[in-house]
Amino acid sequence: MSYHERNIVVYVITGIIVMAVYTLNMQGIIEAGLLEGPDAGPTIGWSVIKLIGGSIIATIIVTIIVTIINAIITKETDVDTSDERDKQIDLIGMKVAFIAFSVMFISIFLWLMFGLTPALALVGMIYAMWFSSIIESVVRLYLYRMGF
Repeated sequence: MSYHERNIVVYVITGIIVMAVYTLNMQGIIEAGLLEGPDAGPTIGWSVIKLIGGSIIATIIVTIIVTIINAIITKETDVDTSDERDKQIDLIGMKVAFIAFSVMFISIFLWLMFGLTPALALVGMIYAMWFSSIIESVVRLYLYRMGF
């Protein structure tokens, strides 16, 4: 597995774990009714700040651990070298992620027309960003594995 593929897998695994923790946190917030009052905005804001901080910390820790384990097992030291192919793969992944996010973003606005609360729409946009990021990573990994 190449350096780029390993980083993509680490990012996907970390993203899934972080969003699972975020989902459990948001479930508690929703069940407590904190998204229905005037404090819904600050509650969502703080939850997103915690999500961003936790995501950064988790990604750094998991990346370091996986890199150390990989270096011990394979005895190789990969260097981050990017070429034109890597840039093209990144662009294709970003294009797919943009399309996926756009579809989900418009879907959220359609749900707003049918009674979705603005607070839940904000939470939905957070999940749309996460899901489009996962889609981008899966597309990039697929392109690397197919030898694009």
